[in-house]
Amino acid sequence: MLFNDYEQKGFLFNMNFKESEGSYAAYRGDLVLELGEVGDALGHRKPPTATIKNTIVLAENDKIKLYVGSLDDLADLPKVLAYYKADFASDVRIILFVVNINKPLVIELGGLSIAAIGMQEGLIWNELIDIAALEKGDFKGQSATEKIVTVHKALSDFKPKGDKVSFEEALTRTVELKRAGRGPV
Repeated sequence: MLFNDYEQKGFLFNMNFKESEGSYAAYRGDLVLELGEVGDALGHRKPPTATIKNTIVLAENDKIKLYVGSLDDLADLPKVLAYYKADFASDVRIILFVVNINKPLVIELGGLSIAAIGMQEGLIWNELIDIAALEKGDFKGQSATEKIVTVHKALSDFKPKGDKVSFEEALTRTVELKRAGRGPV
């Protein structure tokens, strides 16, 4: 299973779940974009130096069909492709919520069309089900994997908004924004 391989390589971080049902496998949590250095003689690694946060990933027959997550900095996008592009299905749908952009973009990079949406705060899952035009009732009685399959199917006619730009052009459109943090109330 694809996510078991990722786990062995140390790519899964802050995992919420990874599971499979039939030909589908699903993962929610952070994914490593840059492994931490080896920290001891036994080969244990320090925490990763870069991650894509709150990912929602669906694979079918070990090929990624849906890849969603949050990047603090758009400049980290090539790292996503470096680590995971080889496992993307030819029809992969990639939606990234990016902290340092304020207008949606469709970024062409590495032969892929990537929807990038500015978001400084909020929950990725809630934003994704809004984009898919789903409601909580649409998931009643479903397993975690089935919920992600439902979202993937609902996104079949999703048309990303924003200017279609190259990655280099997208970098010129970044802004000085940081992820909004919440403390104790």
